[in-house]
Amino acid sequence: MCDEQTQKLLDLANGQRPPGSRLVIEQGSFASRLWWVVKAPFRTLMCLSLVTVFFATYFGFMLPVMWARTVWPRLYWFVEGKLYRWLQSFIAYWGYTAGYDVYEYGDDVTTYYRDERVLMMCNHQSTADVPTLMTVLQNKGVASRKTLWLMDVMFRWTPFGIIGNNHGDYFIQQGKATRDKELVRLKKHLHDVFWDRDRRWVILFPEGGFYYKRVESSQSYGKKNGFPHLLYTTLPRMGAVKAILEEVGPRTVDEDEPRERSNSKMKLLKDTVGAIREKKYVKDTRPPIKYVLDVTIAYPNGIPLSLATFGLGTREKCDIAVNYKIYDAAEVPFEDEEKLRDWMYEVYKEKDEMLARYYATGEFNPGEKGTRIAFSWAKIIGMYGFWFGSFYAQYNVYSYLITGLVKFLLFPFSS
Repeated sequence: MCDEQTQKLLDLANGQRPPGSRLVIEQGSFASRLWWVVKAPFRTLMCLSLVTVFFATYFGFMLPVMWARTVWPRLYWFVEGKLYRWLQSFIAYWGYTAGYDVYEYGDDVTTYYRDERVLMMCNHQSTADVPTLMTVLQNKGVASRKTLWLMDVMFRWTPFGIIGNNHGDYFIQQGKATRDKELVRLKKHLHDVFWDRDRRWVILFPEGGFYYKRVESSQSYGKKNGFPHLLYTTLPRMGAVKAILEEVGPRTVDEDEPRERSNSKMKLLKDTVGAIREKKYVKDTRPPIKYVLDVTIAYPNGIPLSLATFGLGTREKCDIAVNYKIYDAAEVPFEDEEKLRDWMYEVYKEKDEMLARYYATGEFNPGEKGTRIAFSWAKIIGMYGFWFGSFYAQYNVYSYLITGLVKFLLFPFSS
């Protein structure tokens, strides 16, 4: 059983909710409720367009550049990364257009998304965590299209999972029976993808499941073994973090492979062509993850939103807080399992205390003001117009090509 304070938090989500957590249809004036009913079909269409029209359009754009995946991979992954980022932005727009504003707090991460490779760890409360992270990624420059997500295997064959699979995201099979094999597969995937596709941020949820599903077993395990008692988070799992840092994390000087140097003009020409065709210098130098970014998401009153809430706007307008704390990856003891476990438990203990403070005072740190993430309505409307227009154009072009091909195959000699 959960402790009394945790049980109250869980019961609150299913009972009489405080302001900031209530459903639109249950509060407000008759006019505001009617307005939500009018908007609901349009928001539903907006959500469905992502998994139908935009999904098809993504592959409609990728098909003409498939040749470049081998011949000119740098071009291929640039185009793919741009489309991937734009698709993520639509999910971010769901919350923004529904009045769910995201505010950023904590360390300034500007320099880290421009030039560095980062491992991002985030607490996991609900299906709203992913769109919240997609919202904050939209102002993170090149990192937003060079992410590598770790997701549960159940999402692999969803529309976004299929796109993520092409992008190079990893779908992990959870469970004790497959744990060791999965970590070996994860390392191999990172070895094949991380530098080859010039990935910058690796994103995962170390808790391994939603808060409400894991909190009881986490508190029981912590009490039994003398580990921290967490109220708003659960004890993290370290397997994936250890595997990631071992494979693409900090290296000693002895582990760095020396890069071949030559004054030959032919070698210089080959290097120049290689840099244009692909980022060969990234594959040669293998720049490692240098930082661990701990991300803490806080929802109003500790009651998380959901993906459906983002899409349909069923909850009243509210603010979502996201806090950043940067750690030097070289100081993370990932070589030793016990030390890594203690380090991660300490990080999550601090995260838990920070969430307790936020829910009590509305601030992560006294006096700190958050920065609101805002999107241009002109950009939102323009993006929808671009994708719907592209879908229409692609439909006509591909229909013409397919019809012509079928006629040629069935009636090759007809005039």
